[in-house]
Amino acid sequence: MNLFDEFSSIIEQFNSHSVSYTVIGGIAMAFHDEPRFTKDIDFLVLPEERDTIKKILEDLDYSESAEPWTFRNSQLTLHRYMKIEGEDHLVVDILYGSETQYRKIIERAIIQDSSYGSVRIASRNDLIWLKQRRGSDQDQVDIRKLQNEQN
Repeated sequence: MNLFDEFSSIIEQFNSHSVSYTVIGGIAMAFHDEPRFTKDIDFLVLPEERDTIKKILEDLDYSESAEPWTFRNSQLTLHRYMKIEGEDHLVVDILYGSETQYRKIIERAIIQDSSYGSVRIASRNDLIWLKQRRGSDQDQVDIRKLQNEQN
């Protein structure tokens, strides 16, 4: 399964259904910095888009693969979807944010024209802010790269 083909299919459907979203995670890093290995696709989406997102992903043969969970110290809830083809699989993480800040991140998304069509990417500063809140080892590396590119 090709990550970029799947990304393209999802973006096409999000755009055709006028979903308010922004790409975050490793794919967003590729738009801002140098591409890095990523094994999933991450989106920040408004909570009111939940039913539309679920239908789009199910139509693309994704199934919810775990119970949703909310991150500590935030109002950010993750819904994980997975598509399996033979021995191959791909994970799509949909993060729903109910705080005003998440809505603003989606509103401020940078629209990039690419081979995938128009893609809404979290701004560099918003991506740094999101990664600071999560704080994983990979997030710390990404933050340094994003900050170095700013300077």
